[in-house]
Amino acid sequence: MRLVALRLSCFRNYAHAQISPSPRVNILLGANAQGKTNLLEAIYYLSAFRPLRPVREVDLIQWGAQEMRLTAQYESDGLTDDLQVRLQAHGKRTITLNEQPVARPSALVGRLSVVCFTASDLTLIRGEPADRRRFLDTEISLLSQRYLYSLAHYRRALEQRNNLLRAYLEGAATLESLPEWNAQLVKYGARLFQARRQFLERLNALAETTHRALTHSAETLQLQYLPGLPVRKPLPEKEEDWADALLSALHQSAGEELRRGTTLYGPHRDDFQILVQGYEARLFASQGQQRTCALSLRLSEVALVESIRNEPPIVLLDDVFSDLDPARRRSLVEYLTPRTQTFITCTDLSAFDEATLRDAVLFEIHSGTVSRRA
Repeated sequence: MRLVALRLSCFRNYAHAQISPSPRVNILLGANAQGKTNLLEAIYYLSAFRPLRPVREVDLIQWGAQEMRLTAQYESDGLTDDLQVRLQAHGKRTITLNEQPVARPSALVGRLSVVCFTASDLTLIRGEPADRRRFLDTEISLLSQRYLYSLAHYRRALEQRNNLLRAYLEGAATLESLPEWNAQLVKYGARLFQARRQFLERLNALAETTHRALTHSAETLQLQYLPGLPVRKPLPEKEEDWADALLSALHQSAGEELRRGTTLYGPHRDDFQILVQGYEARLFASQGQQRTCALSLRLSEVALVESIRNEPPIVLLDDVFSDLDPARRRSLVEYLTPRTQTFITCTDLSAFDEATLRDAVLFEIHSGTVSRRA
């Protein structure tokens, strides 16, 4: 996967900009608040069709403009595609692929394959279960249309079921439709459980290898899936086994759910644990170790995507060198350089060795303008 050209119009703080990046390392150099992360967000948006940061979509449009446009030319599996997104201030979005309108954007999610690391990824280590569920949902959705579809239907079933339980608690509804919502919750919940288990199993194997490479075998990393069900190990193997386990949990918790007016079991209660040297990283790892754990997860995705799609994704690294010692910085660059097209933001070049700088393309970012520097 390679981004050949990128054009931005009225996106964030960019009135107009375009770049033709290197197929290997691209360094985005500039002071804080100049637009480095915005440039990465433009690439990410063309992959996921949602903002990289938690904002409204219309906030991507430059202040005072009526619409923004993003255009990318990219190569994948020997073929070249042209992708364009137009987003108007009133919220209408138009997507074209090779000048043909795209009626169902979800079918294109992840087609431009991207793995992105930002400073906020530390919430994977330090944050709440909801942060780790969001990670699972985002990354698996980029790899599986079936998961994206099931996630949307599960969320709808969960919302309707919770509304019914609350209405019953308040004496405003009967439970006549509860079996229907149970069936929907179990059907789509089982798919999510199974997909998350498989994803974490594959990611765990890759993360262990990646983490050893980044730490020169000084540390081990493990991921453990904690499903939102009262199940013991070993975890269910098949989708129908997950369905049986969720249905059983719903039956056993029926009385408590009616008293509390909410659904107590399901993928919306999932979590996963990150262990360094056998200890929970959230509690015992240093800041540098936590940053390395988050990096290992993201870099493991590179290998996972490559194994599924037979080519590595584009890698976006935003402020990755904070809290990393020089040895881990070198390990990170060595890991990525021969494999992927990489975009790295930084405020100075001191973290890069001469060999990396010699082979990289350097773009200077200043107040929403981009210039290529020799």
